[in-house]
Amino acid sequence: MRSEVIEDWSGFFSLEKEWNDLLSNARADTIFLTWEWMKSWVEVVGKSVIPFIISVRDNKGTLVGIAPFYLAEFRLSGLVPYHALRIMADYATGLDYGDWIVREDCEVEVSHAIAKALLRYREHWDCIWIPNVAGWTGARERIFLTCKEQGFLCHERPRDFSSFDLAEDMDTYMKILSRKRRSTLRRKMKEILGRDGVTVSRCRTPDELPRFLNGLFDLHYRHWRQRGEEGTFRRKPGQAVFYRIFTKTALEKGWLRLFGLEEHGEFRAVQIGYVYKNVFNALQDGFDPDYIPGVGNALRYKVIEACIAEGIKAYDFLGEMTEHKRRWGAKKRMGFDFFMGHKSLKNRLLFSRDIWPTGRFLRPVDLPCASNVSL
Repeated sequence: MRSEVIEDWSGFFSLEKEWNDLLSNARADTIFLTWEWMKSWVEVVGKSVIPFIISVRDNKGTLVGIAPFYLAEFRLSGLVPYHALRIMADYATGLDYGDWIVREDCEVEVSHAIAKALLRYREHWDCIWIPNVAGWTGARERIFLTCKEQGFLCHERPRDFSSFDLAEDMDTYMKILSRKRRSTLRRKMKEILGRDGVTVSRCRTPDELPRFLNGLFDLHYRHWRQRGEEGTFRRKPGQAVFYRIFTKTALEKGWLRLFGLEEHGEFRAVQIGYVYKNVFNALQDGFDPDYIPGVGNALRYKVIEACIAEGIKAYDFLGEMTEHKRRWGAKKRMGFDFFMGHKSLKNRLLFSRDIWPTGRFLRPVDLPCASNVSL
């Protein structure tokens, strides 16, 4: 195996023709690691980040592995700098299931090649932060156990995800819900969808995208404002820019599922997700907090109904398991957060305690920000 570290965006773009072919032969295959997702993120962050992509090729020159990192900075107690490697597009996109992209038939060899390359270039970085990793795709063995075997300092902690399989028809799906849940949903559907001027529609053309997205951003903000918070798109404005770029590609590829519930042409609820490998990945939603309570649930019901009619096999809520998701039939799936570093005096201090980049002691600085993108 021959490994190379790519530290410029021209090197990243040189992988375009091979990227998705490799991903389709990897257990890490998810929309969040596609070329289209990564390229859209690069368009947004521009020159605000530096890539640190490890590519691995076999003796025939075939691409068999990619560790898609970029360089970021953390500070310990606001003073001590740590150069960190993070999975590309992990910030201001909604990404879950970050991973190394490794061809399934040579996972062990390629994973070790990536870990050894990391050690060869350890003067460039101190630690590696990979949150929200799937626990059912072999990622723990690929990343965490491989790095541990190579002598890395390693921390891991559990991370919840939630999803449910879709039934063959809506009647069968409804039977998995509690009697109380079924009754509440039917009452709300009748109350809301029975109103004059109420319709549910799906965004199907590029011309419709701005209106649907503006509705999503506005409703999401209004909902969180009632709770005294800004919401994702105000807190991370780059994420709104990413959505505007990626949804164009996703619509063209047939991945986008963007639904809205309107009354007399005014959005009352919007939900966005992406279908990939016959799974609906639910990304974000927003609903009017001043409208009839339960309008978000009414739209989710119609989205699930549309997924079942389309023959989609599963509805993935992605990160976290909540009571709200359980009521829809979701079951918990276990994943991980990985925090690792090479052996150094500075890292021994960091890894001697239960310190994570999400705590108050170790904080990120200079997170990727949106470039001046004309939309």
